[in-house]
Amino acid sequence: MSKFNDARSMALIFYKLYESQMDDNELALEEAIKKTLKEIPDVQADKLKANLLESINTFIGYDSIITDETHDHIPWYYDRKGNVDMNFWHRYERYLIQVKHRSPKVVQSIDETTDKILNLLEDPTATDRQYDRRGIVVGDVQSGKTANFTGLINKAVDMGYKLIIVLAGMHNSLRSQTQMRLDEEVLGYETSIVKQDPDDNKLIGVSTLSGEGFRRINSLTTRDDYGDFSRSIAKKIRVEPGVEPFLLVVKKNASVLKNVLNYFQKDSVQARKSSEDAPHKTVPNVPMLLIDDEADQASINTKDLFDEEGNILEDYDPTKINALIRQIYNTFEQKAYVGYTATPFANIFVHNTAFSEQYGSELFPKDFILSLPKPSNYIGPAEFFQLDEDCDDSMPLINFIKYHDTFVPSKHKKHHIPIALPESLKEAILTFLLSIAIRKLRGQENDHNSMLIHVTRFKDVQHHIYELIKEEMYNVKNLIRYGDTSSYKIKDKLKEIWMNKINPTSIKLNASTHKWEEIEDVLVPTVESIVVKEINGTSGDILDYKENESTGMNVITVGGDKLSRGLTLEGLTVSYYLRASKMYDTLMQMGRWFGYRNGYFDLCRIYTTEDLASWFRHIAVATEDLREEIEDMASRGATPEEFGLRVQTHPVMFITSQLKMKSGQRQKLSYRKTVSETTVFELDNEVFAHNLAVTDRFIRGLGSHVDNFLQKRQEKKITSKHYFWEDVPGEDIADFLSHYKTAPSAPRANSRYLKQYIEKQLENDELTKWTVCLINTGEKTNDYEKIGGLEVSKGIVRKGGIEQAGNKISLKRLLSAGHEFLDFTKEQLIRKEQIEGNSNQNKSQKVRGKVRNPKNGLLLIYPIDRDQSNRLKDKGITSWPIGIGLVFPDTNNPEVAVDYVVNNVFSDLEEQNG
Repeated sequence: MSKFNDARSMALIFYKLYESQMDDNELALEEAIKKTLKEIPDVQADKLKANLLESINTFIGYDSIITDETHDHIPWYYDRKGNVDMNFWHRYERYLIQVKHRSPKVVQSIDETTDKILNLLEDPTATDRQYDRRGIVVGDVQSGKTANFTGLINKAVDMGYKLIIVLAGMHNSLRSQTQMRLDEEVLGYETSIVKQDPDDNKLIGVSTLSGEGFRRINSLTTRDDYGDFSRSIAKKIRVEPGVEPFLLVVKKNASVLKNVLNYFQKDSVQARKSSEDAPHKTVPNVPMLLIDDEADQASINTKDLFDEEGNILEDYDPTKINALIRQIYNTFEQKAYVGYTATPFANIFVHNTAFSEQYGSELFPKDFILSLPKPSNYIGPAEFFQLDEDCDDSMPLINFIKYHDTFVPSKHKKHHIPIALPESLKEAILTFLLSIAIRKLRGQENDHNSMLIHVTRFKDVQHHIYELIKEEMYNVKNLIRYGDTSSYKIKDKLKEIWMNKINPTSIKLNASTHKWEEIEDVLVPTVESIVVKEINGTSGDILDYKENESTGMNVITVGGDKLSRGLTLEGLTVSYYLRASKMYDTLMQMGRWFGYRNGYFDLCRIYTTEDLASWFRHIAVATEDLREEIEDMASRGATPEEFGLRVQTHPVMFITSQLKMKSGQRQKLSYRKTVSETTVFELDNEVFAHNLAVTDRFIRGLGSHVDNFLQKRQEKKITSKHYFWEDVPGEDIADFLSHYKTAPSAPRANSRYLKQYIEKQLENDELTKWTVCLINTGEKTNDYEKIGGLEVSKGIVRKGGIEQAGNKISLKRLLSAGHEFLDFTKEQLIRKEQIEGNSNQNKSQKVRGKVRNPKNGLLLIYPIDRDQSNRLKDKGITSWPIGIGLVFPDTNNPEVAVDYVVNNVFSDLEEQNG
């Protein structure tokens, strides 16, 4: 173990000691570092302090669990835990803190959530008792799901599970990557060759910790690219799961899964027919845990379940991989299935009751759905796309680019040959170079740095791009090392990027900054350290981060689908991304730029198109909505079968593959605790003129606006240009919506459904009094008319405004951050802050549900700048577009709602409840 790791572990121990003795945490940290450096002097104090601060200041939110305790489940784990030596877990716990430098709070969260998951499974030591437990764990992209299921595996082995099968992606590289990680963090030895005696393998990872050593757990798969499960090798070893634990890491491939199935049904000595008429052999008393990584990929059945009348077919034929997974699973009489995914949009449409005699039940998470908490130091979609920031602010980490016909057109064939790199990609490469140099100056010189270039799915095209990138890097290296005689020197370009883009962002995000001269001094060794690799199924390149762990690896990766899902790019700073997908889950998984960016978040950049950035942001909102729904259902004690999941729709993007939505239907769902906003507009002058006239008439009918509204509500001096009216009858809001026209394709903000919902709630004495706010940015102009006789500026500008398919535009969001709380009183704002202080996620629904009065709604009216980005003006739009946003409180009343895609569970419940 390195001196730095020793120092870090020692300092954490000292800090905990001093923290308990001192009131001043900062002083406790200083004393801990001083004490540590006396024992281990050859360590950089600043680097040690920065690392410790990351650990100490990290906080974790709360998990949410929807569970069903009625399926013959016997809680067991907490009763047994104290009587078991948790050797596998404890060495993994040490490894996370001492070697992986995980925050103790993060490790504690893994400990707590894996405890809960195991308790929702069954006791593996209970013999001759059949059980089937199934659940799904939802986490953010690149947020630590692998660490969680690795912890679960270690604890499962400790508690007595004898066979763990991990389904790891669809590519050899992804399976191999997962195997390598489990070699280090579970097995503790290198599985380069499957040996009769695992003792002969090289000890690595958890086995190399002081006081630890080899602990017997067998593997029938290896870390080699072609080290997947082999039936013939397994037969030769002749060690049966049941006595000693076994771990298999297999990819979701039909031939591999068939080998696994045949081995356990035909070759295993434990396999037997449970009865004369049993369709196949089963394996008793070998408790099996199936971990399905990326559970929304390949595992889902995409074939029809229903006949022409909508009834489930008795002998429906599932897709191959789905069928084989279910057959393997049902081979074991004692079994548990735990799926892990960041994008559960497909899994929620799995039919909950579909069953086949040959394949068993569909993989519906009947027993639990657990949403993992998000650590405060995780950088995900909400951070990159600034979901909590004012929409008028630019996204400093996003650089908008366009498709280039001479590079990769938006629609190209596999024989396309890129001629030259676009200037935007050249800039991205220089930005990557600068990010490495700055990280060196921050003491992160031995950390990995990666750049992702993902612009095409065709391997031949990827190879041409790889060659162009190599040529560009060769030129850049020579120009930096030997000098540049051009009028616009490369160092001038680098300085311009640093001065205009990187340094301002570092200042904005409160990161450390450096002088240009310091950066210039390290450019030569930095550029010489960068390698270019082609990562796809035909190239021989691999991302050997482990082999370069001591010095760090600086790599530009060019690839496609292999870079899209599961594959971890260590220290990813710059991404150049052009691949379009219209499906939520596919698109979100393609974004590998999410994860932990301790000490260099300000240096990260995404180069992508405006429409892709907008789609990503929309997905982030949809995902947060889904997480909030899980939390809300969990708080009400709902079961998975009662969980009528709903997901936002988008005008030009599908939630998931249409094939995975065989059981999905369109339904009207509730507006309770939501914000409905017009983000889609059809480019129609008549509609814009009509809505402007309707809004003008509505504002005039409201009478005089309230002077100093915010000051009176919040009891403090606030200057605002917005116009407010209070206690507006709900009938007037419904009447306004009956005349205001929304785009037919608008998924949520449909004026007809909004009107129906309000009218229904009025019948139950809810949504009776509204606050209306006419947004006025205060920017004076003479180009536009008044609204309702009031002077209003030219309108809001939304930098995410983009042209969509057909004659439409879409905004990433209409509302600015904080606008949904403009009508809050001082007391409501205090309550809002209390709720937000107790959680780092899913805040908005909590506030709407717990702070808003069911009688009060908020209508926000947004005049939109018709010249923004020249999009509307270029389309010949002369009228002033008006957008609206409605904020709804919670309600227990009968609901009328907007169209959503829902799963069959929700549909069934709707029918049952009339």
